[in-house]
This record gives sequence, C-alpha cells and structure tokens, in this order.
Amino acid sequence: MVRRQARRMGRVAVAAVVGAALLLTAACSSSGSGGTKTKGGYLPASARKAANKLVLVASQDPGTLDYVKNNLTALILWLPGNVVEPLLSFDKNGDAQPNVAESWKVSDDQTTYTFKIRDVKFSDGSPVTADDVVYSLETMRKSPITTYSAPYTAVQTIQATGDHEVTVKLSRPSQSFIHGMGGMSALIQPKAAAANIATKPIGTGPYVLDRYVQGTNMIFKANPNYWGKAPSIKEVEVRIMPDGTAALNALRAGEVDAFPVITIDKWERLTKEKFGDTFNLITYPQVGEMLYVTFNATQAPYNNPALRKALAETFNRQQFIDAFNAPWGAKATCGYGLDNTSWFEKESKASCPAPFDTAAAKNDLKAAGYNGEELEFASLSDVPDLSLPADLLIQQLNGSGVKVKRDAITLARYSQQIFQQKPPQFGITVMSDPAPITQFACADQSQMGWTTYCSPEMTDLMNKADAAKTKQEYEDLMKQADDVLKKDAVIVPLLSKSGVGLLRPDLKGWQEPKILVDIDFANLHW
Repeated sequence: MVRRQARRMGRVAVAAVVGAALLLTAACSSSGSGGTKTKGGYLPASARKAANKLVLVASQDPGTLDYVKNNLTALILWLPGNVVEPLLSFDKNGDAQPNVAESWKVSDDQTTYTFKIRDVKFSDGSPVTADDVVYSLETMRKSPITTYSAPYTAVQTIQATGDHEVTVKLSRPSQSFIHGMGGMSALIQPKAAAANIATKPIGTGPYVLDRYVQGTNMIFKANPNYWGKAPSIKEVEVRIMPDGTAALNALRAGEVDAFPVITIDKWERLTKEKFGDTFNLITYPQVGEMLYVTFNATQAPYNNPALRKALAETFNRQQFIDAFNAPWGAKATCGYGLDNTSWFEKESKASCPAPFDTAAAKNDLKAAGYNGEELEFASLSDVPDLSLPADLLIQQLNGSGVKVKRDAITLARYSQQIFQQKPPQFGITVMSDPAPITQFACADQSQMGWTTYCSPEMTDLMNKADAAKTKQEYEDLMKQADDVLKKDAVIVPLLSKSGVGLLRPDLKGWQEPKILVDIDFANLHW
C-alpha cells in the first residue's frame, strides 16, 4: 500500500459498502454511560465523544507532507479533502460539482474551460486568487507523479483571466482533464506558502494540519476560515501505528476510534476474532488496490517476453486469497483494474494469457532459455502488506524450479533504488497501489520509470480513450489497453483488493472517498 492517482472518465458510480453479511450495521442500543450494545458485547463510549474529538489509526508514516512530489498512501489518505481541496468534486453518479471553483463554462468544442474561483480564504487567512489557482495547476502539471500530471496532457495554456477567473485551453477534448480537476491533479495551495508544503501544507479544506510528529501522529483541527459547513468533529488525531496487531488491540481497548485502512496481513485476524461483531466492518473499492508483479523489462533476462510469460504461469492467485482468509476482501484477476471498473474480469483461463499452471510453467521456462540462473526479487521488509505476498510469490517460483535471490529492503531504500532510479535497479518486485492502468502509459521512452513499461500500442489506446466522445467508446478502448498489458506480461496483476476498515458503531457519517483514497473527516460525527 504505497503508491496512488487521478480520476478517469466513465468511472463507475461510487459503490455502496459491500458485503452485507460482513458489514455489521447491527441494531445498536445505547446503554450505560453512552456505550453501545453490539453482537460482540457491550462497547463503552469513546473517551473523546463528549469533546467531539476522534482518534484514527495510520499504518504508515508519510515522512513528508509534500503531496505534489509524493504519492505514498500514508500521505494521500489524510491531506486531500481535509486540508487541501481540488477545483471540483464529483458525486456518486460521477457528475462534476462546485468546490474551490464555484462554477465553470465549457466551449462548444470542449477545448476551453473557464473556472470562476470562489471568493474564499486559505486556512492561514489569505485570500484565494486566480494566481494561486494557476500556480497550483501548473505545479501539479509538472509533478513527477505521472498520474497527477496525466490530466494535463492535452493542456496548452493555464491563465488567470480575472481576479477570480482561470481559463484553461486544450489542444483537443480530454476526459481525463475534467475528471482530474476533481482529484489530486487540481489540489489548490497558496503560492506564497508553497515553499513549506513538505512540513506545513495549507489549503481551503475543513481542517488545518496543526502538528505532525514523524513516527508518532498528525493532529488536525477544524479550520476557522472554512468556507463550507463547519465539521462536527473539532479535532482528529491520526495515530501512526505500524504494528497492526497493536492497532487492533488499541481499537478493542477503546484507545482509538477507527482503523479505516487495514492491510491484508491482518485480514485473517479480523475473520477469526470476529471484529465485525463489535465494530462496523467496511469494505469499499475506492480505497482498494491492485496487487501485481512487475518485471524489469529494461534488463536481461526479464526483457524476454517468453520468460516473463513462463514466470507468470507460476503465480497461484487463489493461494493469496486462502492465505488472507478473507474472500470478501480480494478477487483474483489477470487484468489491471479494480472491480468497480467496467473492464474488470475475474481470473479464468479465458481471461488470462498466462494462467497458473506449474507443469506448463516448467516447460515454458525451458523453452524460454531459462537454465536455472538466480533471479533477483526485491521485496519490502517493513511493509507487511507486501512482505507476505513476496513470501508466497517466491515459494511459487521455487515450486516451478526457479531460483530466487531475495533482496529485502526498507521502504526508504526501496523508494530510492526502485521508485526514483532511472533506469530502475531491480529484477522482479511486487507492488500494491490504487493508481489506474493509465500509470503505465508512456509516450516518451526517456521517461520510463520503475514500472518499466512503455508500450506504444497501449499508450495509443489510452490516448484514444481520453479523447473518446462517449462512455462506451472510452470503456471499449480501455479494455483493449488492458488486453495489451496482459499480453505483454511486464505488469502481471494478481488481485483486486477492496479497502477494508473498522469503525466504532457509534461513529456515524462515513462516506466513500472522493479524491482518490481520502479519508473524509468532515462528515464524521458522534
């Protein structure tokens, strides 16, 4: 759970919390001093309820607050929507709604967008100006995170055409542009305070980041200058607890109120210990992630398509679901797309160009020229959500006669060695993130990053999809792009995972994310 993206055209309406048999909304009756009677027993009232405070658990420490240059899940769960807001927002039907921009006009040829900026203030009291908006959009346009900059592909100019008016001109119609204006790609910040973004990001959101202590917590307080409805919860502590077992124990003990994003290594415990009998167990695709293997196609022997296909045949996807003991949390797939995308397909021999088959893998490895040489597998040592899949993948490779040298490294080193290096320095790795398939598009080979995938065929299909005039045309083209990715076997999808979390039953107002994976504080209330 490390990396993250911008919204796409034709996104399926935000799904309601799924799995009614597992999502407990048990009839709760209050008793005692504000406590709650649940199927799992009596749950005392939160010590923070009377003060309208809240404590949430974070599994990872972001290390930086610069959301322009970083897409760590540990960062983008908390800042977007709460501290910084985009120009627009999108409702459950995928329709654009006002946000920092209170209105907008689109030219008949869909190449000119004129945004009227709301007359509001940033949390530091400074007014939001058209210049701030231009600066913010240009900054995200230049972001090194390709999923943030991608919506600007067709953008020619971004100009202030009034004190509270910004005009954007495109070279062609672009569905990703307008949807990007409701996501990470359009987060608005004050130009004057931009130098402090890594330690003190400022925005127009309902909360202010009051304090961040690395390795300990983030404290958010209600923004007194917020332009919208004041939030019910006046203070939110996001407590950083890398030990998931300790976090679940703290939830049971009443020390924290919610654990909104629980990694797969703890799913089995949720099932065995029946946490859903006491807390609301939520599953939601919006904070779901794709689990996938990446081969470094810039290096031998991984640049051999026949070898990649043979290695892909060693991956037993069902074994992952069995290991997590949580069939409600993941679906096996050979394509890249969460199960709320129209082109999602469950794993089958028909949908997988390289389905799991140990016998076929052994034969195909030999045919591809594999002679027992040691292959390098880079894995994260301090992210349980990925170390467990690495364990299983290496066992599966070994089971087909593949020799593997494991390079277990920390997230900090992984980020430098793999995410940031060009060309990347690894052989095989496993990753989990919510970024869409568009992250693998690459028009310029020199920009090839750690995903090591620059397919002209796939990129062309994605460009055509972006310029599509209808939802059906878009989805058809994206399905074709996904088929190219599956065939090339550089990125080999394994699972489509749902977001999974636990909330106290007396904590109300939970809503699915709107800005990528944001955990929205403003709608929560006791």
